[in-house]
Amino acid sequence: MVMDSWLVRDGQVAGLDLHLERFAASCRTLLETAPPESFLSEVRGACAWARGEWFPKAEAMNGQWDFIMRPVPPRRAATVLWVPERPDEREHPEHKGPDMAGLLELRAQARARGADDAVLHRDGAVVEAATATLLFARGETLIRPPGPRLPGVTEQLWVEDWPGPVRTEAVPLVEAPSMRCWALSSLHGATEVVGWR
Repeated sequence: MVMDSWLVRDGQVAGLDLHLERFAASCRTLLETAPPESFLSEVRGACAWARGEWFPKAEAMNGQWDFIMRPVPPRRAATVLWVPERPDEREHPEHKGPDMAGLLELRAQARARGADDAVLHRDGAVVEAATATLLFARGETLIRPPGPRLPGVTEQLWVEDWPGPVRTEAVPLVEAPSMRCWALSSLHGATEVVGWR
């Protein structure tokens, strides 16, 4: 299963083409087929005509192409992260969908502990969060953790606007809580991380 989702505000989506390109690339890699142009046109049209705020989902599974307009879940202005003991065990970290059930379970565990999302880590370094990209700063330099991880659309847009240098560099898990950090997602935008648990 491959999926993608994004925030729609009165017919506007930040990076819609990037979302659809990511969705199509994952479909080609994992399902060995590309989404029909008619489906992509339907998605673009539905978003363009939407009024108010929505959080739709595009999904591909077993030869079926589905697009669902969903209400916007509650949004937040800041993020608290929980660090589980187990490292990142995803089979397809560069694609959205195949590992989603496990990621949502991790987020549920984080929420049960008073946090908003769970940190995915590998070999003692931060990878990303269960439902967000994590970016860090050292002075004026923006730090992007290396992959493999999901190519974040909000991340790409944010990095393009960052006024200083940008580097890809491992962020040790033990150092992360002392660094400035943001969680980025289409739903919440870029929210500052204000706590680690």
